[in-house]
Amino acid sequence: MKPLFMLKDCLPLYQNQTMRHMSKRYEELEKLVAELTVDLRKFYDDGNKAAGTRARKALLTLKNWSHEVRKEISAMRTAAESKGSGKGSSKPASKAASKPAAKKAPPKKK
Repeated sequence: MKPLFMLKDCLPLYQNQTMRHMSKRYEELEKLVAELTVDLRKFYDDGNKAAGTRARKALLTLKNWSHEVRKEISAMRTAAESKGSGKGSSKPASKAASKPAAKKAPPKKK
């Protein structure tokens, strides 16, 4: 399956570092999914057990990649908030600053 557009084709419009990094991440994702798709088809269509093992490994790799990207996004967001980008948010910086959650009542005895 060919994507509708390639993110790397948009780079001449946006030559900043963030866009290049996002393009790299997108290409990594496309590669992981393409490899996974091949093995999934072999497993489901042909019953190839080795392809099933490779698919499971690819899914684990995809999960780890996703976790890495999530941490990266959180770090970038934290860095932007600590800079005080001037956009201003009325929300507290941490959950500790907000009201504590009400405790639940214990269950009634029968």
